[in-house]
Amino acid sequence: MNSYQRITELNSSLIIKTVEMHTGGEAVRIAVSGYPEIIGETILDKRRYCKENLDQLRKMLMEEPRGHSEMYGVIPVNSDIKEADMAVLFTHCEGYSVMCGHATIALGRYAVDHGIVKGVSPETIVKIQCPCGLVTAHVEYQDGKAGAARFESVPCFVFAADQKINLEGYGEIHYDISYGGTFYVYCDLTQFGLNFKSSSVTDIATTAMKLRRAVAAKVTLTHHEDNDLAYFYGVIFYSGPLDNSDCFEETCIFADAQVDRSPCGSGSSGFLALLHHKGLVKEGEVRKFVNGKTRSSFNGKIMKQVKVKDTPAVIVEISGKGYYTGECTFYCEQDDPQPSFLVK
Repeated sequence: MNSYQRITELNSSLIIKTVEMHTGGEAVRIAVSGYPEIIGETILDKRRYCKENLDQLRKMLMEEPRGHSEMYGVIPVNSDIKEADMAVLFTHCEGYSVMCGHATIALGRYAVDHGIVKGVSPETIVKIQCPCGLVTAHVEYQDGKAGAARFESVPCFVFAADQKINLEGYGEIHYDISYGGTFYVYCDLTQFGLNFKSSSVTDIATTAMKLRRAVAAKVTLTHHEDNDLAYFYGVIFYSGPLDNSDCFEETCIFADAQVDRSPCGSGSSGFLALLHHKGLVKEGEVRKFVNGKTRSSFNGKIMKQVKVKDTPAVIVEISGKGYYTGECTFYCEQDDPQPSFLVK
């Protein structure tokens, strides 16, 4: 018996296997086996159950030494709606998000490649239940292989436009709040004397968290479906005043100062809702979103206008491609005193 067999047999209850992917440079770690049963009637119940009962497994996969401070993950669960082909929870180093666009793009390809949905040329539809609602992915399928994907969002809307806040050290800051499956603060980075080219990632992330805390202390969010969705997930910084350009630089800082390597699918969804609200994009027009640091990009467009109760909203489409980076088997030895670290 080799050392690997000995360790895994001794710790068989803690073996978790994953498929590793990335979209736009942002990690997608999909837990494909090893998770215990996740209990709950609804997907938000399952999210709460994981937070309250299985959070040590999230930390094991997301944090060092198996992960890192910018890791992102997916936990497949049983769907509670018949329309869905699959259902998932999203994880990161702070907890559990309710929507993730870059992961949805990767999951579309993964679902076709792994037979969750049978591939159909030229495009296969994959319906994914996320904590924020049902999202539909359209996955390119040619010669038996899945490729790039685009997903249709849940209704996206502006919660509060043209807001102001006095931020210590910076004075009056202008911002907007928009929902793209989760809530973000949208703000022009240049107001802080920062820019994507020369400012450090640390300075950008620190400023974003200061802004998010200040806005969260001032603004009470609500959501029409469930107030589990009503929280500030992150900040989308963009460069310069908004106009009717066809390309926008942006960077998403979310959770506990995690810096997205992709342009952020849910953030771009909310961005399109904001641009539409301000009259800067029309239905059917394509906009490109480029990460200000990594230069990876997504395309997005407004598909149609809808209403969420009395609130004007839009369904948007975000497109990109997920790539495989490997497969892993993770375990934790029984006498390991530090199953995970999170250093900030």
